[in-house]
Amino acid sequence: MSTKPLSREIRFEKLVSVLIALTTIFAATAALLERVASNEAEKANRLAEELSISATTERVSGNVIFSYDWQGAFQTWRELDLLITNAETFGDTAAAERYRALRDRVTGLSPLLQSPYFDNSVNFPDDTRYEADLYYVEAIRLTEQFKYQAALGNSWEETASQFVLQLTFYAVALSLFGLSTTIHTFIRWLFVGLASLIVLFNIAWSAVLFFVPFPELPPAAITAYSQGVGLAYQGRYHEAIELYNRALSAQPAYAEALDERGSAYFAIGNYAHAAADYEAALAAGKYDTHVLWNLGWTYYLLGRYDDAIRINQQALALDPTLIGVRSNQAIALLAQGRTTNAIAEYDLALAEAVRQVAEARARGEEPPASLWYYLDAAAVDLYSLLDELHGTQKYWTQAPPANTIGGDPGQLESTALGQIKRLKEYTVSLEFNGAAPADTRNPTAGAFSFVQEILDANGNFVEYQESTVNAYGINQIGILFDYTGFPVGAQEVWKVYTNGYEDPALRVVGNWALEESGSGIKFITYAFSSVFVFASGEYTVDLYIDSHLVQSGTFYVEYP
Repeated sequence: MSTKPLSREIRFEKLVSVLIALTTIFAATAALLERVASNEAEKANRLAEELSISATTERVSGNVIFSYDWQGAFQTWRELDLLITNAETFGDTAAAERYRALRDRVTGLSPLLQSPYFDNSVNFPDDTRYEADLYYVEAIRLTEQFKYQAALGNSWEETASQFVLQLTFYAVALSLFGLSTTIHTFIRWLFVGLASLIVLFNIAWSAVLFFVPFPELPPAAITAYSQGVGLAYQGRYHEAIELYNRALSAQPAYAEALDERGSAYFAIGNYAHAAADYEAALAAGKYDTHVLWNLGWTYYLLGRYDDAIRINQQALALDPTLIGVRSNQAIALLAQGRTTNAIAEYDLALAEAVRQVAEARARGEEPPASLWYYLDAAAVDLYSLLDELHGTQKYWTQAPPANTIGGDPGQLESTALGQIKRLKEYTVSLEFNGAAPADTRNPTAGAFSFVQEILDANGNFVEYQESTVNAYGINQIGILFDYTGFPVGAQEVWKVYTNGYEDPALRVVGNWALEESGSGIKFITYAFSSVFVFASGEYTVDLYIDSHLVQSGTFYVEYP
């Protein structure tokens, strides 16, 4: 018997034994790393849970305290202050003094009524500053820490699961090495080679896991970011930007800070910087409808319509129910001169509104308040586009530069006015009837005349004096108009918009009680009170009969 084959077998078995030993060491190392990763994941997740509870507690307790300070202490203070004004108006100085003494006692019940939050020059507190200091900034900081620890925990869990998978591969390799010792043909080398490749692959895989960076968010970045959010909440956008810059210096890829800095730049009208920050937030991983929505609208205001349309499409791909984005898409197409496409988008937006209202009513619920806001905002945006086109911008106007608006101006104006009417009628019909406006004969009304009553020395009515522009201090305005085709008992809705947005406190709803045709007068009034007056600004009044917008007019109250 030759000793050569036996020697070859011994060498092979020694080689395999060494490979098995090394593989066992590598497997043990992977098991150790898996345990370390699991421990880190548990630690991060436990801390995330604690931070989540702390953030929720901070927000809830802060809201409770603020609710007391605002609804309890301040509203009581304000009612007493109004009683003082009313008593002084009627010359009852004794009552005014009693109310003043009680009001001063209430002042000591809440920090909201004291320095530095209360402004004695306007008798009103800086509620956003108080909220920010009370709980808002701290709740944001805890929430950001929670999100970071949760992301860190997820990364460690993913790493641990990959080491578990490696252990499975090591077990396969060890089996192949073991099987190779039972075979005496060349196939055993295939087993050894395959097992060795698996081990080498695992080693390379471990190296990659070792060098892949985990989420990193320094505490300094979170602190600066949360303080910036608190300043932005107060409307102090320039100061907020400085804090966001500090946060981004500590972590340049901080997506939340990029997003919020973009919103701060947007608030001060720096749309180019806002767009750049929103783009950076998307690149940093915050790819959601919120950022896409803001970026699409910012592109529209810059006159970058192709970019706005592209981004709006991405947002709608994520969530096709977003009525606000759909109407933004429509106005971008309209400003680009693509009238037919714009009308089609408004059709889709209104159809979605009808669907959402129908589904909510079927569940016995009311649609979210945001639905009415976005329908109103869509009409306001169209008014803004027309104001920009005509050079009659208001301080609240948001529209692209006039030189970027394409298409035929006459067709654009006609389309915009038509869509404004549709949006408003759908809003009223959906809110009061739960369905799209009925296709019935349209009542009509002549132009509104805004008037003040002229009284004689005895308080008797003398005449109406037209007063489209009114001095500050009025508490009532009359609306004279001729009308035809108003069915008796028809639903009657008056809506008043102050500086573009409806003031629900001035809304009047009822049923038409006059004849079908004739002349009428309607008073929009605070005359029930000796204290309240119309604030300064532009007031637009709409009249709806059976959800049809029959007339609209505007009056003004001058600044004091």
